[in-house]
Amino acid sequence: MIAESIPHIVWTASPDGATTYFNRQGTDYTGLPRETNYEWNWLTLVHAEDAERAAHAWLHATMTGTDFLLEYRIRRFDGVFRWHAFRATPVRDAAGEIALWIGTATDIEDQKQLELALRRAEREATEAVNLLQSIEAATPIGFKLVDRDLRIVRINQTLAVIEGRSVGECIGLAVSELVPDLWPQLESVYRRVLAGDTVSNIDVSKPSAADPHRSRHWLASYYPVRIDGEIVGVGNVVVDITERKEAEEFRAVVMDNMAEGLYTLDSDGLVTYMNPAAASMLGWTEDELRGKPMHASVHFQRADGYRIPTEECSLLQVRTQGRTIRILDEAYTRKDGSIFPVSYSSAPLRSGPALQGVVVVFRDITQEKTEQATAQRELDALTWLGRIRDAIDENRLVLYSQPIVPLAGGRPGEELLLRMIGRDNEVILPGSFLPVAEKYGLIREIDRWVITQATQRAASGRRVIEANLSAASISTSDLLPFIERQIHEAHADPANLVFELTETALMHDITTGEAFAHGLAALGCGLAIDDFGTGFGSFTYLKKLPITHLKIDIEFVRDLVTNPDNLHVVKAIVSLARAFGLKTIAEGVEEEQTLTLLRAEGVDFVQGFHLGRPTPIRRTASQP
Repeated sequence: MIAESIPHIVWTASPDGATTYFNRQGTDYTGLPRETNYEWNWLTLVHAEDAERAAHAWLHATMTGTDFLLEYRIRRFDGVFRWHAFRATPVRDAAGEIALWIGTATDIEDQKQLELALRRAEREATEAVNLLQSIEAATPIGFKLVDRDLRIVRINQTLAVIEGRSVGECIGLAVSELVPDLWPQLESVYRRVLAGDTVSNIDVSKPSAADPHRSRHWLASYYPVRIDGEIVGVGNVVVDITERKEAEEFRAVVMDNMAEGLYTLDSDGLVTYMNPAAASMLGWTEDELRGKPMHASVHFQRADGYRIPTEECSLLQVRTQGRTIRILDEAYTRKDGSIFPVSYSSAPLRSGPALQGVVVVFRDITQEKTEQATAQRELDALTWLGRIRDAIDENRLVLYSQPIVPLAGGRPGEELLLRMIGRDNEVILPGSFLPVAEKYGLIREIDRWVITQATQRAASGRRVIEANLSAASISTSDLLPFIERQIHEAHADPANLVFELTETALMHDITTGEAFAHGLAALGCGLAIDDFGTGFGSFTYLKKLPITHLKIDIEFVRDLVTNPDNLHVVKAIVSLARAFGLKTIAEGVEEEQTLTLLRAEGVDFVQGFHLGRPTPIRRTASQP
């Protein structure tokens, strides 16, 4: 039978499509007896991915009587599937009815693989073209060809522009004429390529033709150009990497000095990247800020605390003017509203002459600011220390007197208030210099001078004299003997002396405070607690200590007319003082209405500008 000698699989089928014959080529291919492939069993040989398609196509052909044409894979005896082109034609009888089907299957595996290879190559070529086009759009690529004499025979517009020339001006030029500054570096490269080497990724830098003050960077590759195997010239591909280089250099310089927060902005001022350190410091995540203007979420502050208007923002200046700036006196506002000082550096990112965005590196300088502030305070303190020492030595400490007026009987008094006179005759209030005197040990000397002045003034007997003492002084064991000696030498009545301590100073060391209070009472002197109600808030010492006066703090007196809460506080202090047998003194009386209210509440003594301003008194003795 002729079908047995045909080098293709030949088969026949009944009118309903069941296989009735397989030639030897078919049985050899499948490795199965012919009977195994009869009926519809041939579908077991078809690749699983093709079986449904093949069955539907064959069923359609038998039902319509049309030719069967299909390509699909069938399994070979060794288990390998190969592509075959199947074709079957119906044979009809005299009545026009299908008598049988005759079909062939031709192995097209090699052809199929070739087609796939061609399609893959076509796809890869398309992808390569698209990639090159994308690269060209994002990062311009320069290209040129030079002959064996190293003269330019072809150059594209991009590279010509890089060199600051037109294409026509470049053709025919020797490379040494096109890039004279770079030629000493590149000549050996061109010679190597003409000898057959390929040289890739040479970093080339030189001043920009458009901006001589700015360096530009390129990544250049060189390869031999051959015709029929003979090298006829050098091809050169150049990629502008200035933007990347500037960003790398900028980040490297900054990061060498600080492990800081970093973020980038695009040409529209929107956040494109933020590192974890930046997100942590700002209290935002990168996702929360990406694609948004930084100033919409993180505000800039001047060192003085005032918010910087957006149009004045330094980053906008960088973006619009292409400048690199470094700022040390601004601050950011965190997500939670807290403000922290920053030192930041900003630099533009470019692509060619176009400005693409800004990279910002910043660091939290809270610690530095704190250290600077501490150092400045120390410096200021040392300056004040020198001024205080000079004032003591030059007798420029003075006392002012402010009257203390009785409201419900009793002797009038006066409070002695310390002042320092500057060399320019400026009157300096104690808040400016006493903290420094306390810190550096001059307060004890000053307190003893005040005690001397107070005891001598008390000797006149005209008024009760009230003088302030510091916590540092009462902690010394010789203070009470000193007070006793001054009273004795001045022939003063100790009942005319009231020494004033703040509630905080008294409670700082309760043991020392208690000992001093009892010692003072033993001498016959009074003890007033200043700023009562603003300190530790403990009333236990009122019962334990021989206190004679409570001074109602000025903060409760100043707004007495307009603030009902303050009136309640004053009432409470007066009631408490009466319960312990103490006298009350209200400070800061500046108007008649306040005086009326205090009198109505039973306050014993008052002082303030409404009753008399502090006036300087003549010194009665030199300082010790």
